[in-house]
Amino acid sequence: MAIYWKKLRISRLPAIVAVVEGRVTHYRSDMFLLNERDIRIFARDVIPRTFMGTINSHDGLSRFVSQWEPSNKISVLVLGTAAEPRMRYLLAAMKYSHFARFGYVHLSSPLKEIASLREGLSIKCTQCENVLIFNDLPEDGPVARLSISNINQLTMDALNSLIEGNKWISLPRISSSEYLDELCPVSSRSLRRICVILPVMDSREDAVFLNSFRMFARQYKKKYAEQNVVLAYIYVNRQSEWIKPFLEKRNGESVVKGRDVLVMWRLEHVKARFTWLEAAWGDDVEHFKHLLVAVISQAIKLDLTAPVGNVVNEYAPSWWTRMCRALVRMVQSAWFHLTKEEAYPVLSAVATFFVILIIGYGLNYMNQDTRPRKEKPKKYSAEEWHPEDPQSKSEPPAKPNPQARLQRALSIMNPHIHELRAESYFGMIRLLKPGCRSLILLVDEQSKDKLLMQFALYILPLKNNKTFSFGFLMVEKNLAWFRKLLEHTLPLGDGCAVTEGNSLYVKLKSINPRQTVGTVLSLCGWKLYFSIYHPMHRIEKKKHHQPQQHFLGFDSEDDTTSDSDSDHLNTEEDVVVRRGWWHCE
Repeated sequence: MAIYWKKLRISRLPAIVAVVEGRVTHYRSDMFLLNERDIRIFARDVIPRTFMGTINSHDGLSRFVSQWEPSNKISVLVLGTAAEPRMRYLLAAMKYSHFARFGYVHLSSPLKEIASLREGLSIKCTQCENVLIFNDLPEDGPVARLSISNINQLTMDALNSLIEGNKWISLPRISSSEYLDELCPVSSRSLRRICVILPVMDSREDAVFLNSFRMFARQYKKKYAEQNVVLAYIYVNRQSEWIKPFLEKRNGESVVKGRDVLVMWRLEHVKARFTWLEAAWGDDVEHFKHLLVAVISQAIKLDLTAPVGNVVNEYAPSWWTRMCRALVRMVQSAWFHLTKEEAYPVLSAVATFFVILIIGYGLNYMNQDTRPRKEKPKKYSAEEWHPEDPQSKSEPPAKPNPQARLQRALSIMNPHIHELRAESYFGMIRLLKPGCRSLILLVDEQSKDKLLMQFALYILPLKNNKTFSFGFLMVEKNLAWFRKLLEHTLPLGDGCAVTEGNSLYVKLKSINPRQTVGTVLSLCGWKLYFSIYHPMHRIEKKKHHQPQQHFLGFDSEDDTTSDSDSDHLNTEEDVVVRRGWWHCE
């Protein structure tokens, strides 16, 4: 019992608890002042209003009684004198919610719509309790009627008997496990109950067979009910898992002009004996009646066995409906407890808390005008900022650091830049593939780091180019190789020999290595040609006859060239060498 008390959240005795659809509601009023009326009100309030709707117009009544086919339920209309439905009606609506739909009409209402409803339903006594039941023929009027002038004479047994006698429409559909258990219950051999089920699809093609079978059920339902035979139908597309074991043991082929009929006798809760009446339902009704007689007389044996599974509830609420219902019930439960006397202290405490918050917010809002406002510091650009400006509260914007950009480029290209020396000469120059070139930068020990960073920044876009190789040459150690390379660019005659008296050849021997730093060589060892790029710095013009060959290192800082020497220079010798070819074979 302690486990049940814990589940029901009972903390004291005596206690009154109502459990409706798994929702526990406690009676929280004073148990010593308890009376019969309080218990009835408590029991009525905990029942959800979704079981019985309210009807206030003739159109609402028409929609209510005409939904028998989609809902697969009968319609129970209650007309009472009270403004709210009585508890006995709510209990009946809860009990038969799977098989019937309930609606309530307040007869004593002064509305004109209610008066027209009374006339349409032939209600003469406005002070009587009336219960009407409609089946699948609402245009023919109610199939059962109960009218009692004294409410005390309407007992629950009388109300349940009225509903049980008219519980089904003419041809019910097996749409849930509750329908299957009520229509086809487990029965013994002596009192076996036979279910004649028409499997159809929820489509227009099978609607013709379904309507004709419904007409047959309306005509012969009572006759077969006396022989414990129930007529029903099922949608195969909605209950495919349930009917699959029965279809697996069917041998015949489908016929367009007829539909097979399943005859089932439920031996156990999970097992049934059955047979198929192939193409039994069609145009020939007499043939179908003879087959049913043969089944009832056991001339046709139910010799097949199949398991009976669970039927999918076709009217199970969706997640959105369940969420909305839970929200409504939560609001109803909160309102139910808020209307009690014990909730007043809690409400007063919560209201006091909110009042304090509102007053505090109002005082804070009123004091905002008297508080000094902090001015946001203005943002200035690097040109507009001045350190002595009193309105400037921030430091000048940071300038981009070019050194960081150079270091980043060098860190990326450092694995691709190799030193050109004797060990790497063949790999970088002589053994290059066709179309490949090597870019070599001339550096010395002092300018190596600075020039390599600038060189890496310029060749960074060529990082993924497979036709270029990159390197650097220490010009102080390899000046003789660079001088030999420049000798191939001298303008010679028909021969290939270099004479000692040639002025350019003499100047190549006195080349200044410091002035060759920064030169870039583009070497192609396959076609034996090279290109030279030497950076030139723009300087002011001093004299018109000043020599201009110092950019290749022909002049040093210590040696000066006189004006007389420059007069002897030929025009061919004063050519600026930018590109040369190895033309001596």
